[in-house]
Amino acid sequence: MKKILLIVVASLWILACGKAEEAEAPKKDTLVYAQLTEAKSLDPHASTDQYSQRVIANIYDRLVEVDSDMNIVPSLASEWTNLDDTTIEFKLREGVKFHSGKEATSEDVKYSLERAMESPKLGSLYTLFDRVEAVDKYTVTVKTKKPFGALLYHLSHKSASIMNKDFVEKNGGEINQVEDGTGAYSLESWTAGDNITLKRNKGYYRGEPAIEYIKIRSIAEENSKVIGLETGEIDIAADLESMSRNTILESDELILAETSSFSVQYLGMNVEKPYLKDKNIRKAIAMAIDKNIIIDTILMGAMEEANSFLAPGVFGYSKTAKTYGYNPEEARKLVEESGYKNIELTVLTSNNTTRAQICEVIQAQLKEVGIDLKIEVVEWGTFLSATSSGEAELYMLGWSPSTGDGDYGLVPNTHSDNKGSGGNRSFYENKELDKVLDMAKEELDTEKRKELYAKAQDIINEDAAVLPLYYQLSNAGLNKEVKGYVQTSANYPYFYMLSF
Repeated sequence: MKKILLIVVASLWILACGKAEEAEAPKKDTLVYAQLTEAKSLDPHASTDQYSQRVIANIYDRLVEVDSDMNIVPSLASEWTNLDDTTIEFKLREGVKFHSGKEATSEDVKYSLERAMESPKLGSLYTLFDRVEAVDKYTVTVKTKKPFGALLYHLSHKSASIMNKDFVEKNGGEINQVEDGTGAYSLESWTAGDNITLKRNKGYYRGEPAIEYIKIRSIAEENSKVIGLETGEIDIAADLESMSRNTILESDELILAETSSFSVQYLGMNVEKPYLKDKNIRKAIAMAIDKNIIIDTILMGAMEEANSFLAPGVFGYSKTAKTYGYNPEEARKLVEESGYKNIELTVLTSNNTTRAQICEVIQAQLKEVGIDLKIEVVEWGTFLSATSSGEAELYMLGWSPSTGDGDYGLVPNTHSDNKGSGGNRSFYENKELDKVLDMAKEELDTEKRKELYAKAQDIINEDAAVLPLYYQLSNAGLNKEVKGYVQTSANYPYFYMLSF
């Protein structure tokens, strides 16, 4: 009897120890987020690519933000007042500190916005800004040259991030790989080509984030992202392609977070290149491409055909806008009537599997109408450089206006003031379009702004310098243990909302 009792006691002791060890198991402190490529810069005024801005979104704050329903909500500014049609006053939160410990004040806001206004890449967002004034330590006014309907949405853009004036000046303005923001996370380390690691800001004004470290990995191979999710090596994988999306849907251990997006995938045409100066050649290219084949085969029917450079969720989108429809016979006729012989063009794409496959379909379709297309796949940084400098003839790219407004949706890519590094990689110019976009920027009446953007979309489609192909879904694959993730149309993760 004693022997049995000893065995029972010993068993209970072992079980209790096992439970204690389980209870004391270290809690996971790092979330791994995977995206196609790494950030190019942490400077809010030096990068327009989404991969950089996803990091910037988490290490800096703006005066205002947009919520998941695209409503303007307070951030570093607790409130604001329109003093007149061209003046807005912001009251700052008191006691908000940069990662270095310095308090954020109106002087930092003034410096940051003035620096944004001078940015070669993103200054187009602020062309209507006249001046920024620091009224007192916690009060800032923004004065515009004319009424500006999209002002608050532009101030939610990542380029409106508030930086520590002293820190930026101390670094001589070179903050591509260093930062001092007020955001939920600070830069811990950057291993080029592999990952950026962020560490939580315990003094964050919204409250201490639950997860200590965020590791943002650059993984170009789509299968590697999915395998990483399945093995638990990756917690969140962004921007899933069609096949991967289906794999996630079929898994009991993974979650697909998905919604419509602001992103349009398009074929850009550099109108300064010999053949592409001819509008009829651009029309022929547009008519030769069957978007439905691309959507049904490569995209497995998951995407929606694009009729405009603006996505349906963006303010100003026009349902009635129409691109040139698939008409290979007319396309062939336009090529023959052009008088050009043996037209040869090159399309440039980054190391994105889906875009490369789409280029192959386009290559075959253009061949049918008498245009030979060469495909060149390059690294992301090389792609951005070649397209902004005007080297590329045709290029495959996507555009997602994170402000959700038609001004940022159209102006950077189609206004003649922004040729090249400003965003207009087609080097497209139409004075009538410029006038319409300028009028829409200054219009305060919502319905009139919509009418102007509808007109702008018709002009853009007629000129065919950019051919909208399809609207990208905004998605990510998640491990079930990740809590609090919200997939937004703008496709930015906010890591302070997450926990395990």
